[in-house]
Amino acid sequence: MLIVFSQEATDLTSEYKNMFDISYFSDFSVWEKERIIPSAFIIKGKDKHYISSTLEKVRKGSEFFASLCFITGSAFPYDDFMLDGQLPQPADLREKINQFDNLLKSLKKDETYITHQGRFIKYFWLRPDFILQPYHDWQHARFYRYPLLEALSLDQSDSFEWLRNLTNSKIIDPIMLIDRQRECTYCRSSHLSFIDVCPNCLSIDIGTQASLHCFTCGCVDVQEKFLHSGTLICPKCHTQLRHIGSDYDRPIENYRCHSCSQSFVEGNVQVRCAMCEKEMESSELIQNEIRNWRLSDKGRTIAFRGEVFDLSSGFNQLDFIPRELFIHDLDWMMVTSRRYPNVNFSLFGIYFANLPDLIELFNHARLLQMLEFFAQQLRSLLRTPDLSTRTAENMLWLLLPNTDEQGLTGFHKRIENSMKLLLEESEHTLDFRFVSISSHKLSSKENAELLLARLYGELL
Repeated sequence: MLIVFSQEATDLTSEYKNMFDISYFSDFSVWEKERIIPSAFIIKGKDKHYISSTLEKVRKGSEFFASLCFITGSAFPYDDFMLDGQLPQPADLREKINQFDNLLKSLKKDETYITHQGRFIKYFWLRPDFILQPYHDWQHARFYRYPLLEALSLDQSDSFEWLRNLTNSKIIDPIMLIDRQRECTYCRSSHLSFIDVCPNCLSIDIGTQASLHCFTCGCVDVQEKFLHSGTLICPKCHTQLRHIGSDYDRPIENYRCHSCSQSFVEGNVQVRCAMCEKEMESSELIQNEIRNWRLSDKGRTIAFRGEVFDLSSGFNQLDFIPRELFIHDLDWMMVTSRRYPNVNFSLFGIYFANLPDLIELFNHARLLQMLEFFAQQLRSLLRTPDLSTRTAENMLWLLLPNTDEQGLTGFHKRIENSMKLLLEESEHTLDFRFVSISSHKLSSKENAELLLARLYGELL
């Protein structure tokens, strides 16, 4: 079923009629009374205001906000961010609808989607390659806006605050940095003016001036006060200044305040917000990064499960350090071992290839029990100086100081024995893979980041 909104008395071509049932409405409120949920909405016509108004009502809906929506004309630039594009040819449209329906069937059906987060996840889940993009709008207080978030919002909440919450919840992943801008401390507006003011009295009445500095008495004053009948004479000690560099020079203070007569090298920068009219120092401004976003793995998990199962909780006993600190320490060990050949260390990686898939096969408690058992075994093998981190939910790294190749071989065998015990406890096969390297095999051209990337690539 296709629902076509149009103010014009025009039909879709016979190709569409042969493939789809089609209902026409000129007014959105008339369609709402019948409440027929279609396979796709189509908005026809050249009136951009009509397209914009209808599209907004579709995206604000409680049941149909995530539906496919196409147009046959042109829309306002900001509306393009909420559309699924121009109406495809009938065969392509059928393919898009089939893909959409398949994803809709796999979507977890619960009350999650009456919330902000749920509406966001559902919209993105039904469009696997969808990228949330900002629209640059100079009239907007923040210069950028996310029209889709504004439409999906249930309470007109700030889009950037919503994005922060989604980021903190790891529902979305950043893709590309579009812009970086400074915003008002008080109202977050980007409409700011930057004014040079006197550092002494904060007056804006300042200007450049030509000044001179007398070497004899140290007098510094405006150039006009030194000029007498075409010669330079110090107004304080009355010495005639003949040679620049030996009698006088030009001071670096080339600004003067017309209010308090203070001379200075450069003024202070005062920021004034055009929206709330508050003033602040430039150092007080808030930096905001404008990015493109996509649904994260966690967001997709919520979509098809209706809940989040945190795999990492099974490894809590390992006391992971942050990835950045692990890389820093690994870099330090690499540099040290190159400088001192007698310093040995090894790097060991453990990759659980099918761990995300086991979530669907195992009872949650059972899977957590398995992971905790493995973490217990691994913890017993690690020494106090050994470091561990997790760069993905199923990728663990171990840094083993003072471990040469022979020690690495022994550690490898003990890990394999632990995995055998784990598999004996499991009714499903856990696909695990190991990768390791000792310090004497390291390339002199690699740093820690490149080394981890190379070894991780070998596991995939």
